[in-house]
Amino acid sequence: MKRNMMLLAVMLLLCLVPFASLAEKYPDGAIDIVVSAKAGGDTDAYARILAEYMKDELGVPLNVNNKNSAIEGTREVYNAEPDGYVVEFFHASSLLTQICGKTDIGGLDQTICTVPVVDATSTLVIPAKKFSGIEDFVARAQAGEEIIASVNQGSYAHLACLLFEKAIGAKFKYVDSQNASERITDMLAGRIDIFFSQYGSINQYIESGDFLSLGVMSEERNSFFPDVPTFKEQGYDITMDKIFYFAFPPETDEEIVKIFADACEKAIANEECRKAFAVYYVEPSYHTPEESLKLLQDAYEDYKQFEDVLKGN
Repeated sequence: MKRNMMLLAVMLLLCLVPFASLAEKYPDGAIDIVVSAKAGGDTDAYARILAEYMKDELGVPLNVNNKNSAIEGTREVYNAEPDGYVVEFFHASSLLTQICGKTDIGGLDQTICTVPVVDATSTLVIPAKKFSGIEDFVARAQAGEEIIASVNQGSYAHLACLLFEKAIGAKFKYVDSQNASERITDMLAGRIDIFFSQYGSINQYIESGDFLSLGVMSEERNSFFPDVPTFKEQGYDITMDKIFYFAFPPETDEEIVKIFADACEKAIANEECRKAFAVYYVEPSYHTPEESLKLLQDAYEDYKQFEDVLKGN
């Protein structure tokens, strides 16, 4: 009996060793960062900045792999092996996409690692050749002029336009687009009238006189561009900070998650990394795995109130 018990104990220990050593050796090879957006937008830019400075902390390459859509990227990571070598970088519009019924998988179905960026530079943009400013835009929209809004359904871009449309009592015509680069191209060509963006992604077009910002969708003005008023200042109670996160597949070892999160914390404390983000008027801010999960859970509850609006009810 004693011998059988000893054999059982040895077998259990042998089963546990590989799992323990997996985290102990992590990472011992390249890590793939799945960016659930095409190249050229804010999500891609932030992922590449973080990959550049985190590789020194982790001691291995971090390869950025762009996907054609949020749904594609999130599902790929969700189905990946939970070994720490595939991680998603995306933002909380994955929760909106899930709420409006476009997908059954969102960020909260994964293992949330860290939120390194809460971007408070969200804005709505209009073509300067067509409109003189927010008052002109609102007056013409309210008068029934056709306003074409470019969005990706079930995203921050979609919700921002819907909320502004509702606030001014107008009705926009919606056309589909996947990312900021497509919207920029369409607005420059005169095909659309309004779209949502982070300020750093379109500032060059504002400076060139091609685009106008209707305001910043945050509680306070941004210190990087203090002359741009908030929507609240202009009488529209609309705020929409953009929450970016790293997430691993479900059931990823918490020690692996911690190692990756710690590397992210050290990277964004690096002054050179912070300067790279400042180009986009953003200040990165580290959140622990627990804080990040709570932040996204709270965002989900907040977004749920817009379910009918997102579904067009």
